Amino acid sequence: MNDFLHCREALTKFFGFESFLDHQKEIIEKILSKKNLCVVMPTGAGKSLCYQLPALLFPGYTLIVSPLIALMADQVSALNAKSIPAAFINSSIGFQEQLSALRAAEAGELKLLYIAPERLQNDIFRDFIKRCPPDMLVVDEAHCISEWGHDFRPGYRKIGIVAREAGISHICAFTATATPLVCSDIAEQLLTPDMELTAAGFRRPNLAFQVKMCEGGKETKLRIIKKLLSSAKVPTLIYAATRQAVDELSKLPGVRGYHAGMSIDERNSAQEYFMRDPAPVLAATNAFGMGIDRPDVRRVIHYQLPGSLEAYYQEAGRAGRDGEAAECILLFSFADKYVHEFLIGMNNPPPEVIRSLYRVLRREFLAGGGSNAVELTASALKNMVTGAKSDGQISAALGILEKSGAVRRLSRQNGIGEMRFTADPDKLRVLHQEEKSQRSRFIHRVCSKYKNALLKTGEYSIEELAETAGLSEEQTRRVINALSDEVLEWRAAFAGRAVELTDVDMVDPPVDDRELERRLDYELDRLEMVISYA
Repeated sequence: MNDFLHCREALTKFFGFESFLDHQKEIIEKILSKKNLCVVMPTGAGKSLCYQLPALLFPGYTLIVSPLIALMADQVSALNAKSIPAAFINSSIGFQEQLSALRAAEAGELKLLYIAPERLQNDIFRDFIKRCPPDMLVVDEAHCISEWGHDFRPGYRKIGIVAREAGISHICAFTATATPLVCSDIAEQLLTPDMELTAAGFRRPNLAFQVKMCEGGKETKLRIIKKLLSSAKVPTLIYAATRQAVDELSKLPGVRGYHAGMSIDERNSAQEYFMRDPAPVLAATNAFGMGIDRPDVRRVIHYQLPGSLEAYYQEAGRAGRDGEAAECILLFSFADKYVHEFLIGMNNPPPEVIRSLYRVLRREFLAGGGSNAVELTASALKNMVTGAKSDGQISAALGILEKSGAVRRLSRQNGIGEMRFTADPDKLRVLHQEEKSQRSRFIHRVCSKYKNALLKTGEYSIEELAETAGLSEEQTRRVINALSDEVLEWRAAFAGRAVELTDVDMVDPPVDDRELERRLDYELDRLEMVISYA
């Protein structure tokens, strides 16, 4: 591709647009001049094009870190439809497809490569980007990097270190909502002190914002929602603060639910419904929506108060991305405040709970002879820790202990299991050699590789078996479940995250009580700002 194509010519050639939206041209020109940017740009303002177009003008490929598998698939599909060479690498595709994408990037046949942040911890991938670094690293939904952001994800915190190790010098971060504190933290975590902040405005004139006071609480809210849904059949998102509230809303006629407690198949089905149905109504927690690319959402309803103004603006901003009129309705009752205060308390455990948890972990570690990591679920630990109120509070406390350096949480082991074939592997290999189905392919290839070793119980990882069978990890899990008790036995290992103590002689963890208090006050202040708005 011609590196010197004018921005406007490239815009028309690759994307079919005649002109830029507000701020796009200035941002693109800065990126083309190799500036490191932190771009705050509202949902629907054309954020993706700001890095996609420069990626086409750079000689090599651009690496995009994105938080959601569905988002990657949608963006790559849209780019490919425009004859733009793009690919993604995540657990939804097989190992050979992943290798093909890497080979294409190395050969100069790809311009955009999307990955999840966790991929940067994969040794094969880290070796690849050291050998073949991208022209630019883009961090999408960059507020996920910051602990002060509204959607923090620990996997994002290591991006800067990996980028530095690989010699990647051009880094740009994009987010729809971020406070100055979050933007500063993004630059710090990405190890790019020269990162320039570019705020592209927040005005969305096509959105009508309103707050409806609901003194009657839940009954009033449900009555309003039923009236709204009966008044006009339009694509609608209803956000709720808890899974329980989503389950209650999904009982309303014509309403589907989505939250992280549902199975992958259930979530995929709900997302497919929302994207394909002409007038879907979906009730969801904030687990749904990041990067959802449906432009004609006409109504976003907040059934409960969001936790911050940034979260509210981003979630409400998923309405009217096509520029047409849309409404954003916040249903407010003062009882919502107590829901969020409870959630904040769960995410910010008191110092005594954190120290009690550490003492339990140390006791269990010593009881095991100090040779193994502690393998206890959050639920089991909750019953052992004085003052602990929920599994979520235990998980938050573990995160604080890990950040303090007192413990190390190991990778999840839910991909590891013990497997034994109950039928002759050699006969099975011959029987399934035509590989007419995913099950047959799995049986034939696994039996070809491991042979009679399969007759004895052995430890295997889903990743390893997926690579052998040429299936995605999700496909491999489904195949194993289908074949269990038919030709094989499978027993999953400990499904939580084991914990190691970094220094078993340490009696008290180095927890900073003032920092814990500062964070709690910060989250409570954000909640008060939303209440003031309402």
